[in-house]
Amino acid sequence: MASVYLLFLSLLSLYGTAVLAEKNSVEGFPPFCGNYECPKYQVVKRYNTFELRSYESTLWVTTQLDTDVFGLGIMKSFKRLFNYISGQNTEGISIKMTVPVRSTVPLFNPTINATMSFFMPTIIVNPPAPKDPSLHLESYGPTSYYVRSFSGYALKSDYEKESKALSEELNALGLAYDANFGIAAGYNDPLTFFNRHNEVWFRSLN
Repeated sequence: MASVYLLFLSLLSLYGTAVLAEKNSVEGFPPFCGNYECPKYQVVKRYNTFELRSYESTLWVTTQLDTDVFGLGIMKSFKRLFNYISGQNTEGISIKMTVPVRSTVPLFNPTINATMSFFMPTIIVNPPAPKDPSLHLESYGPTSYYVRSFSGYALKSDYEKESKALSEELNALGLAYDANFGIAAGYNDPLTFFNRHNEVWFRSLN
């Protein structure tokens, strides 16, 4: 899981103006979403260092998360998604950028590909199909996640530590979760210097 995060900042810097979170937040969304729409949720329970969130149904556009030593693959994955919302879809429409940029990584099965996804704005009920065959649309019903949030410029070691801490806390409390996949949610680009927000998620099985 940790390998996904090493170059999160560098890939976001390619399109920093698209994901730049302003000081003012969009009404009805958490402040850390900035001026961008993000998935709606309710906090079911707050623990000392994490919370259980119940998310509404969501739509995502997803592609394989390409990884390599230099991180060029991750940047290519991001660019494919960005091209889709920039008009490279069957309807030729531009779609507003949202947050977070989400990466889902299999933790134990090397035969399953990691993925990167953009959240689809709720105004788009039927998203246009991607022209790029390496992209696909995903629909999720209401889902609950255990979420641990942290601030600062997060690098590989930070995500490793936070993911490990969350899994250890869930295990210690006897809370059931899907340990097969780890999820990273990035909300800021490198030009956001203050009030940065990062998250790691595990899907709740309770």
